[in-house]
Amino acid sequence: MRRAENRARAAVALAAVAAYGAALLARGWPRDDRWLILEHPLLRAGWPAVGRLLTSGYVQPVLGARTPIHEWRPILSLTFLLQRATTGFAPLPFHAANLALHVAVALLVLEALRRRLGERAAAAGALIFAVLPVHAEAVVYLTSRSELLAALSTLGAWLLLGAPRRPSARAVSAGAAVYLLGSLSKESALMFPAFLALSDWVFEGEVPWSPERRRVYLALGAAAGLVLLGRAAVLPSIAHGGVAYFADTPPLSRLLTLAKFWSWFYLRPAVLGVGLCTDFARPLIPDAGPGDPAAWAALLTTAAVLAAALRALLGRRTWGFWLLGPCLFLLPTSHLLMNLDTLGAQRFLYLPSLGLAAGAGACFASAEARRPLAARLILAAAVLGLSVRAAARALDWRDDAAYYRAAVACNPVSAKARSGLGLAKLRAGDVSAGEKDLETARKLAPRLYDAQVNLAELSFGRGDYAAARERVERALDEDPNAPEALVLAALLDERAGRYADAEARLARAAEVSPDDPVVRFDYARLLARRGENAAAAEQVGAYLRLTPEGSDASEARLWLRALREASPRATNGKN
Repeated sequence: MRRAENRARAAVALAAVAAYGAALLARGWPRDDRWLILEHPLLRAGWPAVGRLLTSGYVQPVLGARTPIHEWRPILSLTFLLQRATTGFAPLPFHAANLALHVAVALLVLEALRRRLGERAAAAGALIFAVLPVHAEAVVYLTSRSELLAALSTLGAWLLLGAPRRPSARAVSAGAAVYLLGSLSKESALMFPAFLALSDWVFEGEVPWSPERRRVYLALGAAAGLVLLGRAAVLPSIAHGGVAYFADTPPLSRLLTLAKFWSWFYLRPAVLGVGLCTDFARPLIPDAGPGDPAAWAALLTTAAVLAAALRALLGRRTWGFWLLGPCLFLLPTSHLLMNLDTLGAQRFLYLPSLGLAAGAGACFASAEARRPLAARLILAAAVLGLSVRAAARALDWRDDAAYYRAAVACNPVSAKARSGLGLAKLRAGDVSAGEKDLETARKLAPRLYDAQVNLAELSFGRGDYAAARERVERALDEDPNAPEALVLAALLDERAGRYADAEARLARAAEVSPDDPVVRFDYARLLARRGENAAAAEQVGAYLRLTPEGSDASEARLWLRALREASPRATNGKN
């Protein structure tokens, strides 16, 4: 038996690496990976900024006070900081860590299914889980490490707390600690107690308030309470998902649109590995109205399946649990509990696909009992086909241009995807093609901030200051507190001799984005130019806290010393 278990573990691990080993070829930093890892000011500052990193919102150090998204993920941020401190910003170690986490999750899926379905079904289900192409966004997109950590903690806590009925005090403490760590990595992990309650009911006939299970749920409740208290202390609000995607959509139209989206862009890609996409920005998927028969079919089918699964749960039938239990982790991103700024993302399917793995495993076990050879051949073909598809999909993250080309291919009307592709081409030196894509993005969405500010910076670099002024003012009309646009506008004001206006813009940028070293440096430079040496020294000190290493920091320290000598009143602590 032990030998068979080890063979299954080895097969699952090898399948995961075969499917997603192509991630190790990635050399770029697409989309969120760039600004939430590579250009994150507190990660670049290193260990001196660890306190602020762990007590700030996940995106606030980058977007500053203007961020509409309120997330607190200190454990996720800490993993990025540990890697920055040990391996720098080389992409390979980051991708290797994500791949290792995916292998660990797949192995926990194997163990969780083994306890519920048996050896053969568990091995088949875990193999399918390991190679699902829909997992590419979670595994290869570095900032989606949150999904991997949440899945790791959920499955770990389930294995610790799901059996026996009365776990030891040590197991309860360990399970609650694992749950806490996962909830500090991704908000959806907070749903674990509900998942465990369904598991207890279906597999053990237990309820959370029974004497055997009460202390388990009290420990989980205490952990959840700590997370919510931390969020209340750190964030402006406990939960806010940004500018609502369905801001002005009637409730019925919202439900119809969601049902259609879930069927076509969640279920179909998860099962078949087709229709993979990372960008669902408007207007790719129009809101479904009452006259849309396909949307009604999707909604009524979803409602019927949900009703049947709930009935199965009441009767303690396991298929009801495998269908609904893992889907609980989709609730926070479903638009049913809170508004989000995106319709959805396929990385959200990472943990919910546990149900798909269980279904595949059960089907394999049933088929193998009747036709062993045919069942094994079909499983092998499915694992091979899905692995090839997953490996191809993983290459979409190999660099910025590849990522945005894939995003544009699946959503050709996305102005943000087109703008990102244009910026990627500019970074690669293809200026004319990059500018063309930026102009296309501007035409698709004339009010898009990203395209306007990137075009403004391009004009500034060419010396076309009139065009730069026009474009940066348009960008500020869309986002008056954007630090990049404020800095560029300040540079244009300075060039025109409007020093007071430039100083006001830079002061505003430093207020809304205090962790941006570029803002601090330019603010210090302008203050020094105006003879305000004490204030300039304060800004240089702030810059050094964010840039503690390298030649730039050495030059800034010399500058700081000169400013202090020029103004004895300039004090800024020790640097």
